[in-house]
Amino acid sequence: MLLVGVYSSPRLIKRGKADVTVRRTTGDVLVGRGTYGRQSWTGQTATVFGCSGFLGRYIVARLAREGTKVIVPYRGVGEYIRHLRPTGDLGMVIPMEFDLRNPAQIEECVRYSDVVINLIGRNYETKNFTFDQVHVEGAQRIANISRESGVSRLIHMSNICAKTNARSQALVTKAFGEERVRESFPGANIVRSATMYGYEDELLNSIGRNKHLYLTVNNAQQKLRPVCVSDVAHAIDNIRDDESTVGQAFELYNPKEYTRRDVMDLVQFLIREKVWHVNIPTPLFRAFAKAVDLLPFHYTSHHEIDMLSADEMPTGDPAIKTFADLGIQPHTLELTALQYIRHYRPSQHEEDPMEPEGYKAFRKPPVPVSNKDIVV
Repeated sequence: MLLVGVYSSPRLIKRGKADVTVRRTTGDVLVGRGTYGRQSWTGQTATVFGCSGFLGRYIVARLAREGTKVIVPYRGVGEYIRHLRPTGDLGMVIPMEFDLRNPAQIEECVRYSDVVINLIGRNYETKNFTFDQVHVEGAQRIANISRESGVSRLIHMSNICAKTNARSQALVTKAFGEERVRESFPGANIVRSATMYGYEDELLNSIGRNKHLYLTVNNAQQKLRPVCVSDVAHAIDNIRDDESTVGQAFELYNPKEYTRRDVMDLVQFLIREKVWHVNIPTPLFRAFAKAVDLLPFHYTSHHEIDMLSADEMPTGDPAIKTFADLGIQPHTLELTALQYIRHYRPSQHEEDPMEPEGYKAFRKPPVPVSNKDIVV
């Protein structure tokens, strides 16, 4: 018996413009492979320094989900970044051990990358690293080696309060680090973010965790522009993908201004429990933190106390871009904060609705409600 099989003719697959990326600075042509998404490759390779931090995991997850090969340099033990490997397909998230003071190891991390994202930063000094070594020398070293290795794009993360005349030495060195990066890598993007909130933040979760005794300075009148960490990751991803942003600076902040007291009131409203806070005079708190900073493990630092007095004020310079220039609508703090702090609610309020006063906390943007419509 003769079996006749039916075979379809080969299908010609045409490549679209979205599959090809041409880097403006180097002229490199990057061609994607496969369909867009996790099980493909966009043709791009990104190195994310500081990947084990708060923002780093969101950027790595976003890049890997889109099909970008991600190099994740780490210091210490591999367990610090093992949670990042499942964010991408097999072989797409590659850990590499490095030391910020070792140029050879940095060169190995950026050798095959066309994008380098530097998120390294600290709010306190240690016996191994000073602020100058991390924010200035380390940032310049990464920028120099990236340029010499032929990297097309460098995105450097800073702080919206970074100024050379800031009270906190952490913010001063951040500002000097920006200058060194621009000198070493002329087409670098500088991204200045306001305080970020999310599942692992030090704003909402710090208030909820210390709700029985939350220490403040300046009567909690520090001005804040808190932004969702996923919005910042989205913005950095858009900057990486848009060649028209080469060399531009960005300030990422909430359109609405809050005080720390406003955020505390919001937290206690959402968790259905009063936040007890004690205001401590800044000199006294700073002296206490300086003494505690001598302990072998980190609890607090006088540098962090100085940062509690720094108001987050956008420069207003029209040359500096914002979320709007990237086509991103930031999440509203009042509508999204509950998902990050719900576990601090007392047990009797565990079954209370997730959305405050009938508003959908997880409704996808655009949300047809403004901040002024929510009474806290």
